[in-house]
Amino acid sequence: MTADAKPPTSARRDELLAASVAYVAEHGLAELSLRPLAQAIGSSPRVLLYLFGAKEGLIREILDVGRAEQLALVERADGHPGTARETLDLLWTWLIAPERRGALRLFFDGYVRSCDGPDGPWSDFAGKSLDDWLPPLRRVLADHPVPPTLVLAVLRGLLLDHLAGTTTAHLQRVQSAWTAFLDHSFPPPTAH
Repeated sequence: MTADAKPPTSARRDELLAASVAYVAEHGLAELSLRPLAQAIGSSPRVLLYLFGAKEGLIREILDVGRAEQLALVERADGHPGTARETLDLLWTWLIAPERRGALRLFFDGYVRSCDGPDGPWSDFAGKSLDDWLPPLRRVLADHPVPPTLVLAVLRGLLLDHLAGTTTAHLQRVQSAWTAFLDHSFPPPTAH
């Protein structure tokens, strides 16, 4: 079986993929090794290789799951009936929720590695994520002059700062920066 070929989906494969995503969200991609991963998720390296074709295939699928989870949040926000500001603030709130911290780490781990070059399982991760996020952001911002790329850059930059935060004061500064961006870019209507 080639690295790109994979057996049909099964409940066990789905279970091991979900467990792998959780493991990588906690431990990162930097030193991912199949033996400790397999032990932690109740499998074996041989089973993982059979189900995912190669370590690179497993990493690619882990990143795809993380990207899909974030895209689902963006699309969910896109369907929100509120103003652009309310929708973006809701997306921010969902993305910084403590239960999504591991998924954010995984996203940025794949994103940064994708910028290193064209090779590896994460090679097109950054470009695909831009392609994923920009259309829903364009819809959210359809009636505003704020460019979607600017919103995405600010959002992702502040999400990185949020991940780096180790104190309440740091997290409050990041939150204040997000609120200041919204205040500047989406000021409330003035009363007449």
